[in-house]
Parts: sequence; C-alpha cells; structure tokens
Amino acid sequence: MTAGLRMLPSAATQRPFTRLALASLATAQAGARRPGFDPSALQPGILHLGCGAFHRAHQAFLTQKAIEAELGGGPVPPWGIVSTSLRTPQITCALAAQDGLFTVLERGAEETTATIVGTLREWIFAPTQEAALRSAFLNPEIKILTLTVTVSGYCTDARTGRLDFAHPSIREDLRQGKPATAIGVLVNGLRLRRDSALAPPVVLSCDNLPANGRVLRQMCIDYAALHDDGLSNWIAQAVSFPTTMVDRIVPVCTPRDREDARTALSLIDDVPVSSEPYAQWVIEHFDGPRPRWDAAGAEYVHDASPWEASKLRLHNGGHLAIACLGRLAGCTTVAEVVSLPGFCAFALRFMLDEQKPTLPPSDHDIRAYATQLLARWRIRGVVHQLDRIMVNGSAKLPARLLAPLCENRRANRPAPCTLLAVAAWMLCTLRRDGNGMRFQLEDAMEAQLARCAAASGGNPERLVDLLLALPEIFGSLQGDAEIRCDLKRAALLVAERGAKGAVAACMSGALDPLEAG
Repeated sequence: MTAGLRMLPSAATQRPFTRLALASLATAQAGARRPGFDPSALQPGILHLGCGAFHRAHQAFLTQKAIEAELGGGPVPPWGIVSTSLRTPQITCALAAQDGLFTVLERGAEETTATIVGTLREWIFAPTQEAALRSAFLNPEIKILTLTVTVSGYCTDARTGRLDFAHPSIREDLRQGKPATAIGVLVNGLRLRRDSALAPPVVLSCDNLPANGRVLRQMCIDYAALHDDGLSNWIAQAVSFPTTMVDRIVPVCTPRDREDARTALSLIDDVPVSSEPYAQWVIEHFDGPRPRWDAAGAEYVHDASPWEASKLRLHNGGHLAIACLGRLAGCTTVAEVVSLPGFCAFALRFMLDEQKPTLPPSDHDIRAYATQLLARWRIRGVVHQLDRIMVNGSAKLPARLLAPLCENRRANRPAPCTLLAVAAWMLCTLRRDGNGMRFQLEDAMEAQLARCAAASGGNPERLVDLLLALPEIFGSLQGDAEIRCDLKRAALLVAERGAKGAVAACMSGALDPLEAG
C-alpha cells in the first residue's frame, strides 16, 4: 500500500464502488482534495491539443489552482479547458464517462496526496469529432491554446529548423486534404479564426523543445504557406507564440495508480495520473487575459531561455543519459538507475562539469538545481520508465546531448560522460541489455535504426559508423573524425565492460582525451 493513502475496508464489508463523476464528486473521501469550485459552472477559455498524462498533471492541475486563487465569491473564472486528443480515442471516452474529472496522485518520498481535477470541461477526439473541434476553435471565449504533442509532433527538419515537408505525416496531411498532425490542426484552426474575424488565441507550446514558441511559430508559418500565403503572413503578424518551460515528472499510468486513486477517493477513476510533487512552469510575458497561473507557482519572465536551457540540458539531457546507460545495465526505472553504485556521481559530473558550462549566463544556482534533480529522481514511488524516456530518442539526442557535446569541443572542454551517453544510445539500437535481455526501442526513425543495427552485426565500431551517417540525427558530425574516434572508444568500453563497468571506468578517466603524439 502506498504511504499516505488510507486503507479501505475489507472486501467483505465494502460496498460496490461508484465511478468518479460530477454526480459522485461530493461522496469522495475527505482525504482527497476536491476542486474549490463547481466544475459544471466552469466555462471554457483554453483549448488544448494533446490530452495526455503530462497535460493533465501539469497545465490542467495548475489551472485548477489558478482558478481557486482567483475565486472571490463571484462567478467561477472562465478558464475551463477543451482538451483534444489527436490520436487516442480511449482517453476522451474515459474522460466523458467521468464528466472530465480525474485524480492527480502526487507521490512524494514519504506520502502520496490525491487531488481531483475539474478543469477539463470538454473532450474531443479530433479525427471523428470535426464539428466539435471547429466549434471550439470558433468560440470567441477561447483566449489561449496550449499544446503537448511531444517533440516529434512538430515535424521539424533538424538540419534547417523549418518544417520538414518530406515528413510522412505532413505528406499525408497534404494527400488527404484534411489535417491530422498537430501543426495542421492548429493552422486550420487559426484559419477559421481569421476567416471569422476573431482575434487569435495566444498559443503556448508546453513541450520539451528549445525555444518551443519560436519553433512552433515557424512550423505554423511554413505549413500555412503550403496553402495560403495570406494566412502565413497573418499568423506571422497576428499570433503570439510565447516560449514556455515546463517541468514535472509524470510516469505512464499503471494499475497501481488506478488502485491508489480508488483507495484515496472510494471511487473508481480509470484515468488517474501519477506525478512527483514538484511542478514548474516558466512563461514568457504575453498580452491578454490569462488564468492566475502565477498564484499556482508559475513564473512570468521576459526571456525563458535560461530556465529552458537548464531544464533541457540538465534534466532532460541527464534523463536521456542515465536512461540509455541504465537500460543497458538491465534497469527499467530512473530510481533503479540512480541507486546503482557510481551512477549518481556520474550524473552529477555530467550535469555540472559538462552541461553547466554550455548554459547561458544566469543567476541560477545550477549546483542546487542538479542536487534537487537527483533527489527527485530517487523517489521510488515515481515509477518513471526508462523506455518512455528513450521514446523518439533520435529526435531528442541533438538538443540534449549532441549540441552540448559540440559546444564543449569548440571550447576545448572534455565531455567523457556525454560521449558515453551518446555511445550508450547507439548501443541501445541493438535492443539488448548487458544481460542479453531484449527490450523495445520506440522511435520515429525505427526502420533506419534497425537497418543500422542489423548491418553492424553487433560490432560497436561498425554501429557508430553506420549511425553517424544518418544526417537527420548527427548532421555534420559524420565528418568529425575526432568525435567518431571518441564515440568508438566509448562504445567499445560499454560493450567490453558493460554499462556499470563503463560508468566506473569513465569516472576513473578511461574516456579522458588521449594525449597527442
């Protein structure tokens, strides 16, 4: 039983459970936090694309806190969320059965708290509910549009920073004449606003992408230009895309989460979300109405890039580094990896000696931030799967590991931990850990990665050569003989000593720069 959750009566004495919904909300156990307002009185003001767990545990959760902070005896502030799923009908069906209510389980080191969130007031499955989505875009009360569609959902060409017109999903949008991509759906919605002479919403990307607002703006401009130069120009001139930084660890929902939600509420919740207690949201200033997110802990800043860089390179980069090495070591969760001897020291060195020097100047206490990250990663109740961190690693690798590696090289700073992490990712394409156990590697470039792995015959040096030849990931690095040599050294080290031995050897100087001559 999870710490901090009250035990239920025995099976012989408990009554059948009722489903969480508006009609049953008042019967939830007193230990569960309920919305401080009547969810049925909440009018929509936000449209969200990507109705996943992170959105519900982060933006929807913090929006509830913002609404509660704004309550003053008058009407409920109109910041309900119209949550749209682009690919998964199951989530919208489950939310519909619960009137949009769900539980956030905040799992700390000592206890778990349960909060019922009531900010989702409409839920749409875009492929089959086109009229509902159109109506949401045309609702003049929608002032803000948020997105959580993952890095791969932006369909960006890593080499140019522009829309990847050859991307299979973009090509399918064009072939069908009906957008299914997040970018296509958003641009089509902005077209509806323009054609109806409605002011555009402020568009907030909430994905882990460097300069996410500027990237999203460029993708929308490029996509619109495929059909309508006038729309492209209107988006460029009229639509605001502030950059944001979001941070909260939200693992995939498990049967344990559903059981713990039932224990906390004495109600059935099929779509709870589990998270760490920590949550951060940094938003660049924008004009227009918005919830009191600052009262919920969000920060409004003129430039989000220092926060963004720290989070992307230390947290996301650190996660990817230990996920790849941990998977090869036979681990499955972040908490398992950081409990291995030497791995915390490795992660700290990676963050402070190799990632920190690449960050823009700021007054942030990076050492304190890195130490805080390790404490967050150690929480065993937060079951953060390594396989999930590694999903679409080919898209994550350039910003999180390769860019800082190149910056360190240009400054003549050694980066052995980063080299080992990149080599570990390469070896993960073989889909076998150090114990010989196979694992899955979900990636948008899965076919190309599988071909490289097969052609390598399991030879680490050959694998490095084959993967470096993929410009979508490594760009011009395939022509860098020094990095090629160093990655081969690192890959051989992991192959010969295993991930645990390689980490120990790396910390002892095995991957330090070779002496010239």
